[in-house]
Amino acid sequence: MRISFCTLSRAALPVLLLAGSTPANAQEMENRQVVVQAEGEELPSAYGAPPDLSHGRISTLTKSYVLSPFSFELEAGYEGDIFRHGLPAQLFRQEIEMGLPARFTIGVQNQIEHFAGDTRDRSFTLEGRYALANWNKLPLNPAISAEYRFGLSNGLSDSGELALLISHDFPHLIEWAMNIFVDREFGGRETTSAGFAQSIEVPVLLPEEKLEVGLEMQYRSGGETIGHEGTTKGLAIGPTLAWRPTKNVRFDLSPLLGCSDHTPAVQVFAVFSFSFGGPAAGDVEMPASTRGH
Repeated sequence: MRISFCTLSRAALPVLLLAGSTPANAQEMENRQVVVQAEGEELPSAYGAPPDLSHGRISTLTKSYVLSPFSFELEAGYEGDIFRHGLPAQLFRQEIEMGLPARFTIGVQNQIEHFAGDTRDRSFTLEGRYALANWNKLPLNPAISAEYRFGLSNGLSDSGELALLISHDFPHLIEWAMNIFVDREFGGRETTSAGFAQSIEVPVLLPEEKLEVGLEMQYRSGGETIGHEGTTKGLAIGPTLAWRPTKNVRFDLSPLLGCSDHTPAVQVFAVFSFSFGGPAAGDVEMPASTRGH
């Protein structure tokens, strides 16, 4: 019995197609597994924001955006003020924040002051933030922040603060944030002051962005009294550094120089933060290489 060449060709064609597609499918599945594994190691993202802008603050003085739902941020902060005249002052701060659905974040903060050998509780703060939209849906990604501080030490009145938080990530992984705030004292002098703080950072170790450097500044029109006579009125500016040894731990350091007689000659800010919890599965931050393009 004869079998034509056309018949053999038709019979062999499906086998060749199957054999040719098997390596390609295997390669595609392998690539998918690599991508999923890489994305799983990235930090969780709050509504599409980059990781550094999804974890409470971008630097020691500047907060940005909000936390992802049901994630937590624990912070221990330090501020050392060296005045041109008078004794130095030190402030220690403990803070915890929790992200809520619908782009809300709430938190509490306690501040302790050490001055002239005396240590005392300074204030207790309730705070909340709300982002107006998901990341990159509005220009500069605005968020509203409100704080109420209860004065605990003698002579320190209750006060409140309302702030506009704006932030953006530029190409080449450059991150920027600015806080514009108004502060009102409700007892004693009943004064109102305003100011801003802004930071810009760029990573120097990639791809994990473990180390970032940048510039930070703060201006206050009416200074907060620290110690007995020192104030933070005026402009202070200096470098800032952020180091992330693990994806959940971050350390920020900013030594700032005062630019007026009312501002401390040197202000040193340091913040140690630890984050845990996070969004639902699938809501993860894009790889750093992707954001770089």
